[in-house]
Amino acid sequence: MKFVEREDWGAPASSPAAYLGSARGVKFHYLGTEYTSRSHSLCDDYVRSIRASHLANVQENYVDIAYTALVCEHGSVFEGRGSHKRPGANGNADLNSRDYAVCALLGSKGLTTPPDAMLHGLRDALEWLRRDGNAGTWIGGHRDGYATECPGDKLYAWVQRGAPRPGSAPAPADDVYVVKAGDYLSVIARRLDVPWKELAKVNGLRAPYTIYPGQELTIPDGAARPVPPFPGTGAFVIGRSHSAVVTLDEGLIRGGWTRHHDGNGYQKGPVFTEYTRRNVADFQRSRAELRGDPDGYPGPLTWRLLLS
Repeated sequence: MKFVEREDWGAPASSPAAYLGSARGVKFHYLGTEYTSRSHSLCDDYVRSIRASHLANVQENYVDIAYTALVCEHGSVFEGRGSHKRPGANGNADLNSRDYAVCALLGSKGLTTPPDAMLHGLRDALEWLRRDGNAGTWIGGHRDGYATECPGDKLYAWVQRGAPRPGSAPAPADDVYVVKAGDYLSVIARRLDVPWKELAKVNGLRAPYTIYPGQELTIPDGAARPVPPFPGTGAFVIGRSHSAVVTLDEGLIRGGWTRHHDGNGYQKGPVFTEYTRRNVADFQRSRAELRGDPDGYPGPLTWRLLLS
């Protein structure tokens, strides 16, 4: 989960909203106004503007941003009032005491179809509230029990299907660690060479810091990346295909070792080409441990240094 705490988007650390011990479940909302797609760097600006408009709403007399959380098109979960805080967006006091309120940054015009990244973020928010907010299994839209078009037909259709993650689960990204059986947060943090509190913060984890096998944890910037096992020299033969070459290419591209290509830029792929070999050789020449024999064919040390 890509979790953005209140302080990180410009709100006070804690919401003054009333305490909510548990909830039946989660209601999903949308903005209900025109909303245009934007770069991720501008999403926190929009969340701040929502909070400002809510605080200025004399009729509703909001004490804070009305939503429990908000999810942008890029999949980040912005902490609103947060877990164990009564929301103010569900329509009346009874509804607000019954369910959490999660808002998609999705409009009735402009950006109206939730992209996959947003659906993953909404699902992340749902699982976070079940884990840390004592939310029950019920899932609904704002329109359930209240006269409104919210959350829009497209998002509501997803809610009615049970709010599933879109398609098959995506392969873990470079900045994701998949929790294994027997893992503890402190152990993972040592493995990634990152403070455990930072690892907890970027994933919205709070005491007692519960994690479970299969859970995907976002790796903070600057952390050491886990290196997959070396696949053997047989994976790197000119003209042959192997899945490990894709991993190798990702390391080359991430490090900027892409000088050699076919004229269309260096692209990752499963085939070990002469361009791949030359780019690996460039990397080997850059490292004192490797420059004695920069033949471009990865061995265990080249693999570890390139991918770590």
